[in-house]
Amino acid sequence: MPRGKGGRRKKTRTHVIENETAQNTLSSAEALKTPRSLVIRRGKTEPELIELITNLRQLMCPYTALNFKEDAHNRKMTLSHYATTLTTSMGLTHILSLSQNESKINLRIARTPTQGPTLTFQVTSFSLMKHVKSIQRRPVVNPALYLSPPVVITNNFGDVSAAPHVKLMRITFQNMFPVIHVANVKLSDCRRVVLFNYIRKESDGNSESSEKEDEIVEVRHYAIKATPVGLNRKVRRIIQAKIPNLSKLDDISDYITGKTSTGEAAPSATNSASYASDSEPEDETSHVTLPQSLNKNNKKSTTSALKLVELGPRLRLKLYKVERGLSNGDVMYHAFVKKTAEEAAELKKRKESENTLKKRRREEQEANVAKKMAVKEEKREGKRRRKEEREKEMMDSLRGVGDAVANGDGDDDDKEEDESSGTEEQSESEEEDSDDDNEEEEE
Repeated sequence: MPRGKGGRRKKTRTHVIENETAQNTLSSAEALKTPRSLVIRRGKTEPELIELITNLRQLMCPYTALNFKEDAHNRKMTLSHYATTLTTSMGLTHILSLSQNESKINLRIARTPTQGPTLTFQVTSFSLMKHVKSIQRRPVVNPALYLSPPVVITNNFGDVSAAPHVKLMRITFQNMFPVIHVANVKLSDCRRVVLFNYIRKESDGNSESSEKEDEIVEVRHYAIKATPVGLNRKVRRIIQAKIPNLSKLDDISDYITGKTSTGEAAPSATNSASYASDSEPEDETSHVTLPQSLNKNNKKSTTSALKLVELGPRLRLKLYKVERGLSNGDVMYHAFVKKTAEEAAELKKRKESENTLKKRRREEQEANVAKKMAVKEEKREGKRRRKEEREKEMMDSLRGVGDAVANGDGDDDDKEEDESSGTEEQSESEEEDSDDDNEEEEE
């Protein structure tokens, strides 16, 4: 606000928002619906896995903790600890935890704060962003791509008849990212694509080997690149702000036409590699008419060719366990261990008894802590009360001494007054005697 006379700030706002409280409530409700994730590592990991965590955070942008720094002590904490301490403050809905041991790399995806479930994957292979870009001729490097959430595509996960764990995987992958409303979406916000491709390799009719079928989920991350169609390749390069080197040409028309004013072939302003990288896609199925303006080069109602450029990282995941809660409930699905209904019921009963026992012990511990705190508070209160009594006794004794001293001073004053009155009477009598003697002498 601007400052008026005397340095005081003066409010100059003239517009009034009607029903501002309702508008704030609506915006907060929409913000609460937005999924927010946290990618962490647990335990000791290799440097490549740390870089994979950074790449996954970029993939989950913008609704993720991109610069989250883990304390070495917190790496040993459970997912429940992270959920209880960070869910309320950061509004987390999903936690992605990466851990490593001698034989494999595990990825856990948990729904917070407490309800779960927790999906545990084995990372069979992965490639980092730098590895993907190293094999590309012209990789896409644009920080603005990560300002909007990606479009999520789940492929080959089946329909209603799919297995329960496959449905759960599809729902979990979709709920990790914000929902896109087709009626209100802006094309300028659709800059990236995350693909989850479910691969199921069934064996030949053998029942024994069919139980060991391989179920893999491939994760790919792409950038959407749009190129205007119907323009000369050289003109399109200039429109896209890719100014070529014209030092060997006399005029820009030599670059456009490829010939000089004398009709000879003009020197090339760019190399063949750059031409090939920006050539129009030959597949006409990628040509679309834009219903909205995408950017300054792709306007509304113009035809553009869409192309996907991979950003990385790449992952191959194998689901092998699904648990209730945050890795502390009964096992709903296991890829390697099969249990009968009786064994599953017994396991569930044992898990419930363990949870009940854990809850009872926690309550006992809290009661013991409260009892100790009450005893400690009682001791503190008794110590404070005794201190007050001692101070009161000391003040009373000091008041008694003061009264005694005050009484003693009063007696001394009375004696002094009596003595002073006696001396005054004696002096008066002496003066009278002296006057009488003088009178006698005169006579």
